[in-house]
Amino acid sequence: MIRGKKSLALLLCLVLLSGCAPSDSARPDTGEAETEAGDGEGKVLDDYDVKSMDLKQEEKEEIRQQVSSVMEECADIHAAAAGENNSGDVLEEDTVHHMAETAASEGRAVTCGSYDFNMLNYEETDRALREAAAGKEAETSFFVITSEGYFRYFYLQFADKKLTVSYASAVFDGDGGSRIREMEKFSAYDWEYTEKGWLIWEKALSRNQEMDMHTFVRILPLDETCRELGNAYILPVSYFCNNLFLTDWDENSMENIEFNDLFDFLYEMKYGIKMDEEKYRNGIPKEEFENVVRTYFDISADRMETYARYDPENGVYPWEAIGPWNRVQQFQPFPEVVKCTENGDGTWTLYVEAVFVEGGTDCSFRHEVTMKEADGRWIYLGNKIDRDGSYSIPGYKARREF
Repeated sequence: MIRGKKSLALLLCLVLLSGCAPSDSARPDTGEAETEAGDGEGKVLDDYDVKSMDLKQEEKEEIRQQVSSVMEECADIHAAAAGENNSGDVLEEDTVHHMAETAASEGRAVTCGSYDFNMLNYEETDRALREAAAGKEAETSFFVITSEGYFRYFYLQFADKKLTVSYASAVFDGDGGSRIREMEKFSAYDWEYTEKGWLIWEKALSRNQEMDMHTFVRILPLDETCRELGNAYILPVSYFCNNLFLTDWDENSMENIEFNDLFDFLYEMKYGIKMDEEKYRNGIPKEEFENVVRTYFDISADRMETYARYDPENGVYPWEAIGPWNRVQQFQPFPEVVKCTENGDGTWTLYVEAVFVEGGTDCSFRHEVTMKEADGRWIYLGNKIDRDGSYSIPGYKARREF
């Protein structure tokens, strides 16, 4: 059985693209400016400015009612989790998922903010978005619940392929009640509903990657096996400061993997906690290093010693903690397993597409990960990148080289 893992909390928003190529959806002429509606001074806005709109009192009351109703239903779950939580304000993903399931019990469309959970009751939202993409008038709404305890409500209205968003964000207060932190209405600069089922809108034209203005929500569900394998074995490793999925390798070319940099991520997958960096600043003891790595790889101790540069004099494998000085400074995509197939020989192929927030695409590059289940665990057998069809692949340099 596949072991579920707590997903990495990813607070991400993405630029408009579908597949692995730039989107050809129409954008407004960036040279035009317009006057903000309701601004008595006639302030001239350009595409980098948010086109805010006034919320009528009845709209505010409807939003408050929607948010309050959902949070009342989830209050007991949140209170129990908060009482047991010893890690600050971050909730366990299982708690977030429980609240999402509870909120969806009345037929609402609800998802999780960490991209590790299929939207519940997505069908009506999908139908409305397809109609809107065809130029029809449509409206829909949904909730996003985050591990930080935010309940986010979105009410979308479409007319002439234009999108208006009414939005509210709320949290529980210390007395068990709810408090709205933010409420607004705006006309989106652009939007798209991709073939893969991602809804993307751009609140205003983004000036640069640091000031990204996109919201990215998966509407269509992923296959449960793909999501389960992705959550357990692909997402926890991802592309940050290791090269497991950033290089081509198979059982005959494991020397391409930087196991020393991969150790951090495998350790957390195996034990469910982050490693004590101070404890290992002088290296990882041989038995411990090999025990962790060989949980996920079919590799001999002799090959491990060669590939990971074992230091026999000190009995350790070299290791260095991640710091600002020993990593490639860049924005990171996150992996999504979009298809998985059983190959007939006991192995599986996971087809992965990297969703790159600041790069503006729901597929910056594709790669195939080969795995197999053995003795109740899953092991990695290979990775192959589709370089010809790639838009952007993250850079990588081993920490020891800095």
